Amino acid sequence: MEAMAVENKREPVLDVRNLEVTFNVARGAAKILAGVDFQLFPREILALVGETGSGKSVTAKSLLNLIPGASKQTSGKVYFEDKDLFKVSNKELQAIRGKHIGMIFQNPQACINPVFTLGEQLFRLIRLYLGDEIARMKLSEGVSTKQAIQLIAKEKLNEVGLSDSKRIFKSYASEVSGGMAQRFMIAQALLSSPKILIADEATSALDVTVQARILKLLKDLCAKNDTAILFITHDLGIAAQVCDRVAVMYSGRIVEIAETKKIFSAPCHPYTKGLLQAVPRPGRSNGLSFVPGMIPDLVDPPGGCRFHPRCNARMELCSKKRPEKYVVGENHEVSCFLYEENLRG
Repeated sequence: MEAMAVENKREPVLDVRNLEVTFNVARGAAKILAGVDFQLFPREILALVGETGSGKSVTAKSLLNLIPGASKQTSGKVYFEDKDLFKVSNKELQAIRGKHIGMIFQNPQACINPVFTLGEQLFRLIRLYLGDEIARMKLSEGVSTKQAIQLIAKEKLNEVGLSDSKRIFKSYASEVSGGMAQRFMIAQALLSSPKILIADEATSALDVTVQARILKLLKDLCAKNDTAILFITHDLGIAAQVCDRVAVMYSGRIVEIAETKKIFSAPCHPYTKGLLQAVPRPGRSNGLSFVPGMIPDLVDPPGGCRFHPRCNARMELCSKKRPEKYVVGENHEVSCFLYEENLRG
């Protein structure tokens, strides 16, 4: 992994500042995201980890305004190439989606158009994004445009472990397994070699061997095309294996962010420590631990630090005031009053 001390000297490709999302529900207003901040750099894989309900997927979808419905309020700034994505027109945002910022969704079969075959959908995107590659294929293979598109599609499917391309081309979303649908969505997302790839539990439906192949493909994409990846996962083992940095999220806030090796060797936030103690490890003699309690009710969340009702290191101040971000090391920030003596750099 490249040292983030080097990466942080570069300009971020994505800069998220004070992202807040509130849903209006029957019982009142649920503040799902309560001030999310992070930066993503070229050639970096940043993991966003946390329990179910911590706000990881809402963060991902909010970046591209993909949360439907009018019963929500979104605020903050999301800068991509000096443009605030919350202020660009719908037309500009549509041009950015897919081509410059790709996304792999958590439920792949629900995201594939059920009306068209997988082949029809893949061929359309190849025509849209890979005109130069189509021309090269026609010259090198001496084939028609249609045949060139099919050859390219076959190559892209092979990259994600889908070798039976003829079957895939003719199949509809309902006719393939969840794992096959996931690989198909990954192939689509990688077609345009996006500058940013948002992967929401991208390997959760895959078996171990295919998972390893996809993770290698994502790492190669970073190295080859300067692509930055926001990798959302609940699997800390995968985060340790492929990610440069880890952002730990709890109840709509990032509570700790650091290089991966620092998160695993010297975690600071009590929540981060609790998550790591719950990870099975070879040779561990003592039993697995767990974080007591549950994610709070976001319609009526606890005051101050949202983690304090579950924290074994809580102080009186924790229930009254939200902790700021404190620098505890190079490229290592934590939101916890235990580190209040550390001034932010």
